[in-house]
Amino acid sequence: MSVVPGAQEIVICENVYNELHSGTLRERLQDPSLGEGTITLIIRDPNITIIGDMNLNFRDREEAPLYRCKSLLRVDLKGCTKLTQMGDRVFYNCFSLTSVSLPDGLTQLGDGVFCGCSSLTSVSLPDGLTQLGDGVFECCSSLTSVALPDGLTQLGDWMFCECSSLTSVSLPDGLTQLGNKVFRGCFSLTSVSLPDGLTKMGDRVFRGCSSLTSVALPDGVTQLGDFVFYRCPFLTSVTLPDGLTKMGDRVFRGCSSLTSVALPDGLTQLGDNVFDGCTYLTSAANSAGFDTVELYLRDRYKCVTLRKLFLRLFGKYNRAVNEANGTEAEKHAIAFANFPTRRFTRKNALDIRLFLQTMNASGGNGIEGLVGYILTFV
Repeated sequence: MSVVPGAQEIVICENVYNELHSGTLRERLQDPSLGEGTITLIIRDPNITIIGDMNLNFRDREEAPLYRCKSLLRVDLKGCTKLTQMGDRVFYNCFSLTSVSLPDGLTQLGDGVFCGCSSLTSVSLPDGLTQLGDGVFECCSSLTSVALPDGLTQLGDWMFCECSSLTSVSLPDGLTQLGNKVFRGCFSLTSVSLPDGLTKMGDRVFRGCSSLTSVALPDGVTQLGDFVFYRCPFLTSVTLPDGLTKMGDRVFRGCSSLTSVALPDGLTQLGDNVFDGCTYLTSAANSAGFDTVELYLRDRYKCVTLRKLFLRLFGKYNRAVNEANGTEAEKHAIAFANFPTRRFTRKNALDIRLFLQTMNASGGNGIEGLVGYILTFV
């Protein structure tokens, strides 16, 4: 480890609460004689439970315990074994801070705890952490990766906003909501694996993620906010879930490389200018004779859905043939006769009747009709 000129340790074991909340420690660390990034702060207090204020207004941010302490290089809080909460903006604009060691018992981080810590490269979040405030890592432009603990169920607004070096994030399986602007301006982010339990995405979640190439949205997502993928110029493919009912305004505006989107039938609310600036899709829609991108995408979705239905039902038909006895023609005849009534729900039976009717409509007898129907999908 390289030695920083003028580097020193400050260790606090006594009178910690008063040092922090009176502003004495902040004044000490803001001493102009201290160089930037020269102090390793170690706090060892087995009794303190909270550092800072969980209800600190943004306009009062200068009152945060370690506000804009440019001298901080590293912070070690492992000795605070009863610490459960870090208040709002504790390390706000500590732009020389590179690493923080947090105690295992920590359960909550307030708003903007590390906001503006532009030299922060790594943070190990304890497993017991269940609540993160808004903008915890906002403008941490040196942060490259973060693993979030399993107990988190939602990410607040601006969580990683303007984290321009962020390339990967491990999101917990229990996550259900992404707030507004969570990854806005993360232009090094190439892909994100979204958990299956996710149901809602706020506004501008991936706005300006200029390296993002593809996203698969989980089946449970029902709403997309405004500008979710705004100005993602290298985004080529997005998989939308069948249960999606609402898309906000300008969701894909400026996604000039987007070639593949399927709009589900259940989508009832489509915002304004959703595909504005999606030049590839506009060209494809015009070439196919459609007046709007939306109609073109809906038509493609129905084709894809019909193909999936066919493949699923054809698999069932094949199993029915294999289970029958006799010659090949007799097995097909038996399967064809029994197929609509064999071990299916009412909904499946309707699908099967449609399947068989479509086969017959393709011409010839049942088997020839089946062959003709297959050829439409090849």
